[in-house]
Amino acid sequence: MSKLILFLYVVITSLGLVFLKLGTSDGLPIKYLNGKVSFNINFYAVSGIVLYGVSFVLYMYLISKNDLGYIIPLAAAFVYILLFLASYFIFKEVFTLTKVIGILLIVSGLIFLNLKK
Repeated sequence: MSKLILFLYVVITSLGLVFLKLGTSDGLPIKYLNGKVSFNINFYAVSGIVLYGVSFVLYMYLISKNDLGYIIPLAAAFVYILLFLASYFIFKEVFTLTKVIGILLIVSGLIFLNLKK
Protein backbone atom coordinates (compact mmCIF):
# COMPACT_ATOMS: atom_id res chain seq x y z
CA MET A 1 0.00 0.00 0.00
CA SER A 2 2.78 2.47 0.87
CA LYS A 3 4.45 1.87 -2.51
CA LEU A 4 1.23 2.81 -4.31
CA ILE A 5 0.78 5.88 -2.10
CA LEU A 6 4.43 6.86 -2.69
CA PHE A 7 3.94 6.50 -6.46
CA LEU A 8 0.76 8.58 -6.36
CA TYR A 9 2.46 11.19 -4.17
CA VAL A 10 5.40 11.52 -6.57
CA VAL A 11 3.23 11.78 -9.68
CA ILE A 12 0.64 14.14 -8.17
CA THR A 13 3.28 16.39 -6.58
CA SER A 14 5.21 16.59 -9.84
CA LEU A 15 2.06 17.31 -11.86
CA GLY A 16 1.02 19.93 -9.34
CA LEU A 17 4.34 21.72 -9.64
CA VAL A 18 4.27 21.52 -13.45
CA PHE A 19 0.75 22.98 -13.49
CA LEU A 20 1.78 25.73 -11.06
CA LYS A 21 4.68 26.64 -13.34
CA LEU A 22 2.38 26.66 -16.37
CA GLY A 23 -0.14 28.75 -14.47
CA THR A 24 2.41 31.34 -13.44
CA SER A 25 4.30 31.55 -16.74
CA ASP A 26 2.90 35.07 -17.25
CA GLY A 27 3.99 36.11 -13.78
CA LEU A 28 2.52 35.88 -10.33
CA PRO A 29 -1.30 35.64 -10.55
CA ILE A 30 -1.75 37.92 -7.52
CA LYS A 31 -1.23 41.63 -8.08
CA TYR A 32 -1.50 44.70 -5.87
CA LEU A 33 -2.53 47.84 -7.76
CA ASN A 34 -3.91 51.12 -6.43
CA GLY A 35 -4.57 49.70 -2.98
CA LYS A 36 -6.47 46.69 -4.30
CA VAL A 37 -5.49 43.05 -4.54
CA SER A 38 -6.50 41.29 -7.74
CA PHE A 39 -6.32 37.61 -8.56
CA ASN A 40 -5.80 36.39 -12.08
CA ILE A 41 -5.79 32.66 -11.50
CA ASN A 42 -6.10 30.42 -14.54
CA PHE A 43 -6.95 26.74 -15.00
CA TYR A 44 -3.34 25.62 -14.65
CA ALA A 45 -2.77 27.52 -11.42
CA VAL A 46 -6.00 26.20 -9.86
CA SER A 47 -5.18 22.66 -10.99
CA GLY A 48 -1.68 22.96 -9.54
CA ILE A 49 -3.02 24.17 -6.20
CA VAL A 50 -5.58 21.33 -6.04
CA LEU A 51 -3.02 18.68 -7.01
CA TYR A 52 -0.53 20.04 -4.52
CA GLY A 53 -3.22 19.91 -1.82
CA VAL A 54 -3.94 16.27 -2.64
CA SER A 55 -0.23 15.49 -2.56
CA PHE A 56 -0.01 17.05 0.91
CA VAL A 57 -2.63 14.59 2.20
CA LEU A 58 -0.70 11.70 0.64
CA TYR A 59 2.52 13.04 2.18
CA MET A 60 0.91 13.12 5.63
CA TYR A 61 -0.11 9.48 5.17
CA LEU A 62 3.40 8.49 4.05
CA ILE A 63 5.16 10.11 6.99
CA SER A 64 2.66 8.63 9.44
CA LYS A 65 3.31 5.06 8.24
CA ASN A 66 7.04 5.07 7.41
CA ASP A 67 10.39 6.04 8.92
CA LEU A 68 11.11 9.71 8.21
CA GLY A 69 14.77 9.01 7.45
CA TYR A 70 13.69 6.63 4.71
CA ILE A 71 10.51 8.01 3.15
CA ILE A 72 11.42 11.70 2.92
CA PRO A 73 14.66 11.26 0.94
CA LEU A 74 12.97 8.62 -1.22
CA ALA A 75 9.96 10.79 -2.03
CA ALA A 76 12.03 13.93 -2.59
CA ALA A 77 14.45 12.11 -4.89
CA PHE A 78 11.70 10.64 -7.05
CA VAL A 79 9.94 14.02 -7.30
CA TYR A 80 13.22 15.70 -8.23
CA ILE A 81 13.97 13.11 -10.93
CA LEU A 82 10.48 13.37 -12.41
CA LEU A 83 10.64 17.17 -12.40
CA PHE A 84 14.06 17.05 -14.02
CA LEU A 85 12.55 15.06 -16.90
CA ALA A 86 9.43 17.25 -17.06
CA SER A 87 11.53 20.40 -17.20
CA TYR A 88 13.35 19.02 -20.23
CA PHE A 89 10.37 17.64 -22.14
CA ILE A 90 7.67 20.19 -21.23
CA PHE A 91 9.56 23.43 -20.59
CA LYS A 92 12.51 22.71 -22.92
CA GLU A 93 15.01 23.46 -20.17
CA VAL A 94 18.60 22.51 -20.86
CA PHE A 95 20.37 19.50 -19.38
CA THR A 96 23.71 20.59 -17.98
CA LEU A 97 26.54 18.37 -16.87
CA THR A 98 26.07 19.41 -13.25
CA LYS A 99 22.35 18.56 -13.39
CA VAL A 100 23.07 15.13 -14.87
CA ILE A 101 25.76 14.45 -12.26
CA GLY A 102 23.31 15.54 -9.56
CA ILE A 103 20.67 13.13 -10.85
CA LEU A 104 23.21 10.31 -10.95
CA LEU A 105 24.19 11.06 -7.35
CA ILE A 106 20.52 11.03 -6.34
CA VAL A 107 19.98 7.67 -8.06
CA SER A 108 23.06 6.23 -6.36
CA GLY A 109 21.72 7.55 -3.04
CA LEU A 110 18.42 5.77 -3.70
CA ILE A 111 20.31 2.54 -4.33
CA PHE A 112 22.18 2.91 -1.03
CA LEU A 113 18.95 3.71 0.83
CA ASN A 114 17.43 0.48 -0.41
CA LEU A 115 20.35 -1.82 0.34
CA LYS A 116 19.54 -4.42 2.95
CA LYS A 117 21.56 -4.18 6.14
